This record gives sequence, C-alpha cells and structure tokens, in this order.
Amino acid sequence: MSDYIEPTVEFVDVDGDGYEESTSIDSDGDGQIDAVLTDLDGDGVDDIAEFDNVADGEFVADVVAIDYDGDGLADVVADDVDLDGVPDQVTRLGDVPLADANPYAVGLYDVPGTAASS
Repeated sequence: MSDYIEPTVEFVDVDGDGYEESTSIDSDGDGQIDAVLTDLDGDGVDDIAEFDNVADGEFVADVVAIDYDGDGLADVVADDVDLDGVPDQVTRLGDVPLADANPYAVGLYDVPGTAASS
C-alpha cells in the first residue's frame, strides 16, 4: 500500500483576461494551499513561487523564490526563518527549478499541469 497523496492543482485567472497566470498547489492533500506559482509576464514560465510551510490554515508565504531572467530557475530565495514577516536569509541559486526552491519541502517540479512540469 502506497502513502502517495495526489497533489491538488488549481489554475487561477487572477485578472480575468482569460490567461491562468497563477497556480495554487496543495501538495500534501490536507486541503490547504502549500504553494502559489505565478507567471507575471505571460510567457508561460513561472516567475515567482511562494511557499507556506506552516500548517495553520492561512496562506502566508514564508519562502519566496524569484526567477529574474525567465529561464524557470530560481535566482534568489528569501526565507522568513522566524516567521515574523521579514525575510531573514536571502540565498542566490541558479540551477534549481522555481517550483523546487522551497528548502523545507519535497519539490513540486513533477506536479502534473504546472508550468514547472512542462
């Protein structure tokens, strides 16, 4: 018997223009959003990923990964270690898929239907 939980993925058209620029992901099946990936410039590649690592029922990003050059890889990750709303650590990356840039979780890169898995 497998303990695999199928992630729930929801594509969201935030501004009503017909393009689903945000992807909300419940990666552990608990009914709470764990990550939000957003394509800011409409090129089909996510530019920012926000991760909530506290299971309190409210989505508050404590890790934010940013792709500055549009290659789908996280260039910078800001981490609010003490959960006070202010990033405590900023790390430069370069070869980690944006969806896998959360240092506290299993990567989302293989979640079907996300821009990261394309």
